[in-house]
Order: sequence, then structure tokens, then C-alpha cells
Amino acid sequence: MEKELTVNGRAYRLIRLLGKGKGGYSYLAESDGAQVVVKQIHHEPCDYYTFGNKIEAELRDYERLQSAGIRIPEMREVDIEAERIVKDYIEGPTVMELVDAGESAAPYLPQVRDMAAKALAAGLNIDYYPTNFVVRDGLIWYIDYECNEYSPEWDFEHWGIKYWLPEPVFKPYCDSDYEAVCDFLIELNRADRTHINWNWARFEWMMEHPEFDKSARSAIGLWRVQSRVIGAAIYDMYFGEAFCGVLPEYSSLYPEIIDYARRAQSDENGLSVALCDGAERAPEGFLPIGESENIMRLSLEKLKPCALPEGYSFCELDPGEEPYEFQWLLWRGFDHGEDRAEFEARDPIVPQKRPHLNRSLSLAALSPEGGRVAYACVWYSEKTDYAYVEPVCTAPAHRGRGIAAALVTEALRRARALGAREAFVISDLAFYERLGFESFSHYTFFRI
Repeated sequence: MEKELTVNGRAYRLIRLLGKGKGGYSYLAESDGAQVVVKQIHHEPCDYYTFGNKIEAELRDYERLQSAGIRIPEMREVDIEAERIVKDYIEGPTVMELVDAGESAAPYLPQVRDMAAKALAAGLNIDYYPTNFVVRDGLIWYIDYECNEYSPEWDFEHWGIKYWLPEPVFKPYCDSDYEAVCDFLIELNRADRTHINWNWARFEWMMEHPEFDKSARSAIGLWRVQSRVIGAAIYDMYFGEAFCGVLPEYSSLYPEIIDYARRAQSDENGLSVALCDGAERAPEGFLPIGESENIMRLSLEKLKPCALPEGYSFCELDPGEEPYEFQWLLWRGFDHGEDRAEFEARDPIVPQKRPHLNRSLSLAALSPEGGRVAYACVWYSEKTDYAYVEPVCTAPAHRGRGIAAALVTEALRRARALGAREAFVISDLAFYERLGFESFSHYTFFRI
């Protein structure tokens, strides 16, 4: 690479090559302390494109794009004889760099579609390949000046979008996909709470639950774009019930995901899915079965204080470090009885190691005698703005004293201090209403 280029007598120090296009080489350059782009027109042959006079084409296309209202860098000067152009440098990653890094280009689709609409109104196509778009401060810039007469086969929806949203690839779940699935569920619920009945915390709780059928994990289906999961079919504990979800920009995949779950995760009664009332239509062939579940929500700004009864105290309980105490407490709290011998015979002690469990949000209540008598767990990730409650239980002899309410409140208070703004729970119990939770969404089960 040369050390400098001269444009109309002004010397520009070349910093690095930014890219090689059909019409020239673009360099990041500096002059008088300011960074710009210097483009040197080249005349290497291009089998599928004809420019005519390239420098004149650059000037003509710049004017057409400006007139169309496309966001482009300003042209500062042109050296006709040397066939060099100087334009503003738009600092930031290209959309292609984001896609290659596994990030989603979906947030920028409305902007590029707006550009496409403006180009169409002007009778033009621009080059929608993602290397030609730079993101700066949330805005995308079309950094090339190339445009052509409009042709449907080369517009964004028929050509460009496949590079912005690469084709997903199906693969069966394996343990190394765990974090990617959690990230998918977080992203799915980030802007749209339609699927909040299935969130990363419910997935994490289920995957180490003693009743979860781990032997069938490979039947979980994932659709990926590079390292990013964009769709999933996840059975719930056992075959026969599944969650099927897909990120909005890949919504056309939903029938394929549903069909996979039907084929791979049905039991002798078929397959059922829970769909948000008023927000999701039942897939073809699925009929309501008279079952439902309810989601309740609490704004943590409205969290009310709630104290433990006198003599009781909080303690943290990690199911990975103290599996026996954890399982014995849940055995009693979920009404399996007080027979320790039966518990030990029927409930194998298995440390439940959940990678995102926050020990400070996994709370038990100690009785005045020092025994653990109630439990509540709240889940929170810094990648979200919500907490999730599961499970909550109290040993029968200690019920009716407000112990569980105090546990849930304390765990939510701690989650709020970490950054949670609201909390969700799958329930319709009056217990949660007394804590301030309100009905948020209702889900009806459909089966095929």
C-alpha cells in the first residue's frame, strides 16, 4: 500500500485499506488532523458489471442518492484527472462484521427497508451487500455511491436480505448449546413478552429438575445462524408438550419448527403447545384441549415490605452444594410427607448445578429450632430487566405464618437491587395477588 495519495494537490496520508470494490480501492486517510476516505478508481475487469466512465458514474450516483434521500457520507472533493474521490469517514462496524460476529442485523432492517423504499421511489437499486453499510450511533449509512436502475431481482427483499439474514441451519441440541439457548430465550423476550411463559430461567430450572428426561435432550431442535440460536423446539420435562419459538425476523420458520416438534417430541397423545391468548394463532391442525396457564407480573417499584415471623431467619440454600437439604425441603414443601426414609428411598440425591443460579436469590427460612422449613428461588440475569419466581414452598407445619411471602419478597428485593424492574411467575394463586402480582397474560393449550 502506498503511504499517501494526492487529491487536487493536497496530500493524504494513508492509514489502512478499508475495502476493494468493483470500482476502486477505498482507504482510511488523514489530512490536517481529519480522517476521511480516499477512493482510488481502478479499471480491473468485472465480468458482471459495466460502469462506463467510472469517475463520472461516481458523481452521477452520488447526486442520485442524495436526491433520493439515502443516508450517505458527504463527498468532499473529486480529482477527475487522478480519478480519486474524498468523502467523509463514517466510523463504525459494517453490517457484515456484525453478522460475522454472530450479532443480529434485525435491528437495522427497518432502516435499510426505508432506504430501499426511497431508492424504489427514485427508480433505483443500491448495492445491498452488508459490507456497504456502516452502523454509527444506531444509524446505518450506505457508504458506497453505487446505484443502478431498479430491477426487482436485485432489490432488497429478493437479493440483499439473504446476506443480512443468512439461512438458518438445523441441529439437534447438545450440552455445549446451553448458553446459546439461554441467550435465545432472553432475546426472544426482550421486546415482546408473548413468550414470557418460556424464559431462560424456566429452561435452566427445568434442565436440572429430577423429573426432566435428560436422555432425550438430543430431541430438542435448534435453528442457528452461525453461533446464534434463532429458533427452538424444546420439550417440557417429557415428550408430549413443547415450546416452539423463533425470533421475529425469522418468523417464516415457525411452521417448520412446529412440524419438527410434532414429529420428534410427541407422545402417545400427540403434541400440545401453550399459546398466548389474542397474540398467537394455533398452528394448522392444533385444537384447544381445555387446559391453560396464567402469568402474573409485579412491578418491583410496587414491592411491599414483608417480614418473617419472630424467631425465623433467612439463609441461602444452593442445590448444587447442599443437594440433600434442598431436596428434603422441597419433598416436604410439595406435600410428599415427613417420612425421611421414604424420601431417601424414592428421591436420589443429585447435586443440581445450575450455571446462572444466584445464591443470594435462592433463600430458605430457618425455624426458631434451626431447621429449614420454606424455600423460594428468584432468577435474574443482567442480560434482562425482569426476575422470575420458581419454586416456592413451605413445609405443612409452618404454613399460614407469612413465611413464603417474606421469602419471595426478600428475594425480589435483592433482585431489584441487582437491576430487575419487574417479576413474573406462572401462577394464578391468591398468594401472589396479596404480594401485589397482577394477571399479565393467559395461555391456552392446543394439541394435535
